[in-house]
Amino acid sequence: MFETLNSYTKIVVETDEENPVTIATITANETDVANGYRVRLTPNYD
Repeated sequence: MFETLNSYTKIVVETDEENPVTIATITANETDVANGYRVRLTPNYD
């Protein structure tokens, strides 16, 4: 049902418009977020 984040190299969050606006780009090394938005990351506590 769910895939792990290990299956991806980058996650891009965009608006759902004809010309989408990127809200956030998340990689293993960096999180880049547009002004006015925030991203909360939860670490793995194994």
